[in-house]
Amino acid sequence: MSNSAFEELGAKVKRAQSVVREIRGVGRVGGIAVEVDAENRLVALHHPDADVILAAYRAALLDKMPQVVDAMQDVLSDPDAHAITSFVQRTTAIMPASPAQPVEDDDTYFQNFNQNPLGRN
Repeated sequence: MSNSAFEELGAKVKRAQSVVREIRGVGRVGGIAVEVDAENRLVALHHPDADVILAAYRAALLDKMPQVVDAMQDVLSDPDAHAITSFVQRTTAIMPASPAQPVEDDDTYFQNFNQNPLGRN
């Protein structure tokens, strides 16, 4: 891959990351509302047992990580994948996720999703 191709790919990655970084998903079911960020991290939870649910969620993430590392070992040790990863890390500014915003307690989102799951009018 030529240097200009890497630079063009890097610019595309930066643009996409900038847009994706701001994406949030909200799900509401039966009085429970959750919000996730672009990396599928749970950023807000509204329920009386939220503290217990969040603790279980964090424990599951910790349990998952070594399994992911093991599964990805062949890819991560490949020299080409390493070169691409290094390039992206060098050319991409890492920004923290936006602070969680309160989610309105409104079940209409889920009802609308059931009626129109693809978001089409």
